[in-house]
Amino acid sequence: MKTLVTSLMILMFASANAMAAGAPKIGYVSVEKILTEAPQVQAVNDSMLERFGGRKTELQEAEKAINEMQENYKRNELVMTEDKLNELKNGIIAKIQEFKQKEAVLQQEVATVRNQELAVLQQSVRSIIQDIAKADKYDLILTSEGVAYANEDLDISNKVLERMKKAYKK
Repeated sequence: MKTLVTSLMILMFASANAMAAGAPKIGYVSVEKILTEAPQVQAVNDSMLERFGGRKTELQEAEKAINEMQENYKRNELVMTEDKLNELKNGIIAKIQEFKQKEAVLQQEVATVRNQELAVLQQSVRSIIQDIAKADKYDLILTSEGVAYANEDLDISNKVLERMKKAYKK
Protein backbone atom coordinates (compact mmCIF):
# COMPACT_ATOMS: atom_id res chain seq x y z
CA MET A 1 0.00 0.00 0.00
CA LYS A 2 2.87 2.31 0.84
CA THR A 3 4.39 1.78 -2.60
CA LEU A 4 1.05 2.53 -4.26
CA VAL A 5 0.75 5.88 -2.41
CA THR A 6 4.39 6.70 -3.19
CA SER A 7 3.85 5.80 -6.85
CA LEU A 8 0.74 8.02 -7.03
CA MET A 9 2.62 10.92 -5.41
CA ILE A 10 5.49 10.58 -7.88
CA LEU A 11 3.01 10.37 -10.78
CA MET A 12 1.19 13.51 -9.54
CA PHE A 13 4.42 15.51 -9.25
CA ALA A 14 5.61 14.31 -12.66
CA SER A 15 2.33 15.25 -14.32
CA ALA A 16 2.30 18.65 -12.56
CA ASN A 17 5.80 19.37 -13.88
CA ALA A 18 4.79 18.27 -17.38
CA MET A 19 1.74 20.54 -17.26
CA ALA A 20 3.84 23.48 -16.06
CA ALA A 21 6.37 22.93 -18.84
CA GLY A 22 3.62 22.81 -21.44
CA ALA A 23 1.80 25.93 -20.20
CA PRO A 24 0.56 28.04 -23.08
CA LYS A 25 2.30 31.32 -23.79
CA ILE A 26 -0.28 34.10 -23.72
CA GLY A 27 -0.07 37.80 -24.57
CA TYR A 28 -2.40 40.68 -25.22
CA VAL A 29 -2.48 43.81 -27.35
CA SER A 30 -3.94 47.13 -26.26
CA VAL A 31 -6.01 48.26 -29.24
CA GLU A 32 -6.43 51.69 -27.66
CA LYS A 33 -2.66 52.12 -27.47
CA ILE A 34 -2.23 51.01 -31.09
CA LEU A 35 -4.95 53.42 -32.27
CA THR A 36 -3.44 56.36 -30.40
CA GLU A 37 0.27 55.81 -31.02
CA ALA A 38 0.64 54.13 -34.42
CA PRO A 39 1.89 56.52 -37.12
CA GLN A 40 -0.44 54.89 -39.65
CA VAL A 41 -3.45 56.11 -37.66
CA GLN A 42 -2.14 59.68 -37.74
CA ALA A 43 -1.52 59.33 -41.47
CA VAL A 44 -5.14 58.21 -41.97
CA ASN A 45 -6.36 61.17 -39.92
CA ASP A 46 -4.18 63.58 -41.91
CA SER A 47 -5.40 62.08 -45.17
CA MET A 48 -9.02 62.42 -44.06
CA LEU A 49 -8.48 66.03 -43.05
CA GLU A 50 -6.81 66.82 -46.35
CA ARG A 51 -9.53 65.09 -48.33
CA PHE A 52 -12.58 66.39 -46.45
CA GLY A 53 -11.30 69.48 -44.61
CA GLY A 54 -12.39 71.93 -47.31
CA ARG A 55 -15.93 70.62 -47.38
CA LYS A 56 -16.09 70.70 -43.60
CA THR A 57 -14.98 74.33 -43.64
CA GLU A 58 -17.70 75.11 -46.21
CA LEU A 59 -20.29 73.52 -43.94
CA GLN A 60 -19.08 75.56 -40.98
CA GLU A 61 -19.37 78.75 -43.04
CA ALA A 62 -22.88 77.74 -44.18
CA GLU A 63 -23.89 77.11 -40.57
CA LYS A 64 -22.55 80.51 -39.59
CA ALA A 65 -24.56 82.14 -42.41
CA ILE A 66 -27.71 80.34 -41.26
CA ASN A 67 -27.18 81.57 -37.70
CA GLU A 68 -26.76 85.13 -38.99
CA MET A 69 -29.96 84.81 -41.02
CA GLN A 70 -31.82 83.56 -37.93
CA GLU A 71 -30.48 86.43 -35.83
CA ASN A 72 -31.53 88.86 -38.55
CA TYR A 73 -35.01 87.35 -38.54
CA LYS A 74 -35.33 87.68 -34.75
CA ARG A 75 -34.00 91.22 -34.78
CA ASN A 76 -36.28 92.46 -37.54
CA GLU A 77 -39.45 90.41 -37.12
CA LEU A 78 -41.30 93.29 -35.47
CA VAL A 79 -40.42 95.86 -38.13
CA MET A 80 -40.59 93.76 -41.32
CA THR A 81 -43.67 93.20 -43.40
CA GLU A 82 -45.24 89.78 -43.30
CA ASP A 83 -44.18 89.07 -46.90
CA LYS A 84 -40.55 89.93 -46.13
CA LEU A 85 -40.66 87.79 -42.96
CA ASN A 86 -42.07 84.82 -44.88
CA GLU A 87 -39.44 85.27 -47.58
CA LEU A 88 -36.67 85.37 -44.99
CA LYS A 89 -38.17 82.42 -43.11
CA ASN A 90 -38.41 80.34 -46.31
CA GLY A 91 -34.82 81.26 -47.15
CA ILE A 92 -33.68 80.10 -43.73
CA ILE A 93 -35.60 76.83 -44.05
CA ALA A 94 -34.12 76.20 -47.52
CA LYS A 95 -30.58 76.90 -46.26
CA ILE A 96 -31.08 74.59 -43.28
CA GLN A 97 -32.35 71.78 -45.53
CA GLU A 98 -29.45 72.26 -47.93
CA PHE A 99 -27.01 72.31 -45.00
CA LYS A 100 -28.41 69.12 -43.48
CA GLN A 101 -28.30 67.34 -46.83
CA LYS A 102 -24.68 68.34 -47.47
CA GLU A 103 -23.75 67.42 -43.89
CA ALA A 104 -25.34 63.96 -44.22
CA VAL A 105 -23.56 63.31 -47.52
CA LEU A 106 -20.23 64.39 -46.04
CA GLN A 107 -20.71 62.26 -42.93
CA GLN A 108 -21.52 59.24 -45.07
CA GLU A 109 -18.47 59.75 -47.29
CA VAL A 110 -16.20 60.26 -44.28
CA ALA A 111 -17.55 57.12 -42.61
CA THR A 112 -17.10 55.06 -45.77
CA VAL A 113 -13.52 56.21 -46.36
CA ARG A 114 -12.62 55.86 -42.67
CA ASN A 115 -13.97 52.31 -42.59
CA GLN A 116 -11.99 51.43 -45.70
CA GLU A 117 -8.80 52.92 -44.29
CA LEU A 118 -9.30 51.27 -40.91
CA ALA A 119 -9.93 47.90 -42.56
CA VAL A 120 -6.53 48.16 -44.26
CA LEU A 121 -4.93 49.21 -40.98
CA GLN A 122 -6.68 46.41 -39.11
CA GLN A 123 -5.36 43.85 -41.59
CA SER A 124 -1.85 45.25 -41.16
CA VAL A 125 -2.10 45.05 -37.36
CA ARG A 126 -3.46 41.50 -37.55
CA SER A 127 -0.57 40.47 -39.80
CA ILE A 128 2.01 42.03 -37.46
CA ILE A 129 0.44 40.32 -34.44
CA GLN A 130 0.52 36.97 -36.24
CA ASP A 131 4.19 37.48 -37.17
CA ILE A 132 5.08 38.30 -33.55
CA ALA A 133 3.04 35.33 -32.29
CA LYS A 134 4.84 32.93 -34.60
CA ALA A 135 8.31 34.39 -34.01
CA ASP A 136 7.94 34.48 -30.22
CA LYS A 137 5.95 31.22 -30.06
CA TYR A 138 2.78 32.60 -28.50
CA ASP A 139 -0.13 30.20 -28.20
CA LEU A 140 -2.76 32.88 -27.65
CA ILE A 141 -2.91 36.66 -28.07
CA LEU A 142 -5.94 38.58 -26.83
CA THR A 143 -7.03 42.19 -27.21
CA SER A 144 -7.25 44.26 -24.05
CA GLU A 145 -10.99 44.97 -24.48
CA GLY A 146 -11.97 41.43 -23.50
CA VAL A 147 -9.52 41.15 -20.60
CA ALA A 148 -10.47 42.14 -17.06
CA TYR A 149 -6.88 41.91 -15.80
CA ALA A 150 -3.55 41.05 -17.35
CA ASN A 151 -0.01 41.23 -16.10
CA GLU A 152 1.90 43.94 -17.96
CA ASP A 153 4.56 41.35 -18.85
CA LEU A 154 2.02 39.82 -21.24
CA ASP A 155 1.47 43.11 -23.14
CA ILE A 156 3.01 42.94 -26.62
CA SER A 157 1.53 46.27 -27.78
CA ASN A 158 4.96 47.93 -27.87
CA LYS A 159 6.29 45.17 -30.14
CA VAL A 160 3.36 45.70 -32.47
CA LEU A 161 3.91 49.47 -32.45
CA GLU A 162 7.61 49.07 -33.19
CA ARG A 163 6.86 46.94 -36.22
CA MET A 164 4.15 49.33 -37.37
CA LYS A 165 6.58 52.25 -37.12
CA LYS A 166 9.19 50.33 -39.10
CA ALA A 167 6.60 49.42 -41.74
CA TYR A 168 5.45 53.05 -41.92
CA LYS A 169 8.97 54.34 -42.52
CA LYS A 170 9.31 52.00 -45.48
